[in-house]
Amino acid sequence: MAKNTLRWMAGSLLVFMFGLTAAPRADAQSHLAVELGHPVYGVIETAELRGVLTRLSSVKPYTRAQVAEFLATIQANMDVFSPVERAEIRGIAAEFEEGARGDIGQAFWKAPNAKAALGGHIEATGRFDVAGIADLASGGTGGASSGDVTDLWHLNSLIQPYVKLYPEPWLSLWGTIGITYDKVNRDLYLPYTFTKEWDSYHNKVSTSPTTDGEEAYPTWSFDLRNDVSGATDSGSLRFRLSRFRRDWGMSSGSLSLSGTARPFMGLEVQFRPSEIFAITNLIGSLGNWEKGKADRSAATDDYGNSTAVTEQKMFAIQRLELFPFPWLTLGANGTMIGAKRFELGYISPMMFALEYQVTMSDIDNMGVQGDIQILLKRLGKLYASLYIDEIELSGFEEWFTRPRNMFALQGGAKLNLPFLPFGTLSAQYTKIEPFVYTHYPTWNYESRLRVNESYTNDGENLGYYLPPNSDEFLLRLESRIAPDWRATLQYSFVRHGDNSDADYADGKYLIYGDVDKYQDYSKLSEYPDKNFLHDGIYDYNHIAKLKVCWRPAEAPMILGAAVPLELGAGYGLSYTWWEDGTGEGAAVPDAEWKNVLELSCKFFL
Repeated sequence: MAKNTLRWMAGSLLVFMFGLTAAPRADAQSHLAVELGHPVYGVIETAELRGVLTRLSSVKPYTRAQVAEFLATIQANMDVFSPVERAEIRGIAAEFEEGARGDIGQAFWKAPNAKAALGGHIEATGRFDVAGIADLASGGTGGASSGDVTDLWHLNSLIQPYVKLYPEPWLSLWGTIGITYDKVNRDLYLPYTFTKEWDSYHNKVSTSPTTDGEEAYPTWSFDLRNDVSGATDSGSLRFRLSRFRRDWGMSSGSLSLSGTARPFMGLEVQFRPSEIFAITNLIGSLGNWEKGKADRSAATDDYGNSTAVTEQKMFAIQRLELFPFPWLTLGANGTMIGAKRFELGYISPMMFALEYQVTMSDIDNMGVQGDIQILLKRLGKLYASLYIDEIELSGFEEWFTRPRNMFALQGGAKLNLPFLPFGTLSAQYTKIEPFVYTHYPTWNYESRLRVNESYTNDGENLGYYLPPNSDEFLLRLESRIAPDWRATLQYSFVRHGDNSDADYADGKYLIYGDVDKYQDYSKLSEYPDKNFLHDGIYDYNHIAKLKVCWRPAEAPMILGAAVPLELGAGYGLSYTWWEDGTGEGAAVPDAEWKNVLELSCKFFL
């Protein structure tokens, strides 16, 4: 009785506050984002590779309204898919067929007119040191150098209550504040894959209440996300004010804004008045709560200048996409990192930011990217991308030798495997030159502190997940192995070079591979030529991953209630060794193996 009263009171309050008593339009759709990990993206990609969907924008996540349109096109071309695939498509499509009603699903409370809902999202991921646990079971110390068995596991969990509102057919809102409960162990991530899943320091009951989460026991933090999104009836204009992970690219990880980038608050507008082209513009607010003390620092040098460097900065990215033929896509990005300020030129989607910033004293970190995609109907697609951070127009022969030439290359293919349900095979090569994504701190006329203009948010790359001076060979196989089951098998070979923090602190002009180690532009002639694999200490990494997920289209019954869920299991194996590429005999770490078991669960309430 109390629970029913609580639901009635909460629903009545929402209806009163937002005036949501009018009858809904039959064609009302939800414009909220579909999370990047949703299995529908695999269906969309397969449909693209088979020529069913063409001229797709690479700006993701898509909205539920967009996905509903894609699925309608797919269902009109079911002859391209196998009987197993058709059943899977029908199951996924059911989630998107009912517009806003489908979006609220099994929410804790739903307004009778489907214009509001209260619910929650619960998830947990555990990582376990397989070799350490095996050693412990055989009477050893668990393989941990400390002998502490708490080093053998990692936990990241989230309880995320939310409210969803649909006041008008063109507008959708989602807001939440989540609480995470985590025991952080960065050693239980495969090389270069660590990313934070929380948005503040962790808290504990102690005389020192804040921590980085790397304790012997779980501590709690916060997770902040939201989505305010809308579109015109035709869909030619879309906008969103949102905080979540984004992916803007044709490949398996964009060079300019990748799905591995930390969430940030961003205002995004997309114009698509024709199927031939699309323009998307985003302005975002970045920071790094781990270095928040710098924002309050009053320290100065002998000349009265502030010595602290703040991470409070803004991000702008523009993307132009051209679709001259159904089989050809051309894309161009312009990116900017700079001090937070109200800069009209970066807000305008029709202003080329790279040239505009020259009129603003040329103090911001600018970049450009061009990419191309060729669709080979029913076979797959080919793509290539070039990201330019800084470059000297002194001659092409110096692009791969002089360190001022900072750019990244990427190319690959995604092949359709018709003998596997939704089967795709990706092969990709990525090369990130030294000093890419780095930038020296700058002052702005509105800024008391110098601003760290590296291409990062919360200390993690906005672009591709690897650091500067690295490359990667990637192979990935994806398929549905049974109804509602999907699997991913991946292998990558990563090489990365750097020189020591001590050398950088001593001002030695060497080739570095860290986003926090930028070039001294006044001493460019002092830097040696780039010589990949031979200009520093290099780590070599063989990395293999297998992951299996079960996400039933029909929600199973738990305690008498239908509960949408996803269960996952994965295993990762890596081997890393180091070499002194300079041949000077520098000491290098011992080679190491990692064996990591991952178990996860998600509940969508």
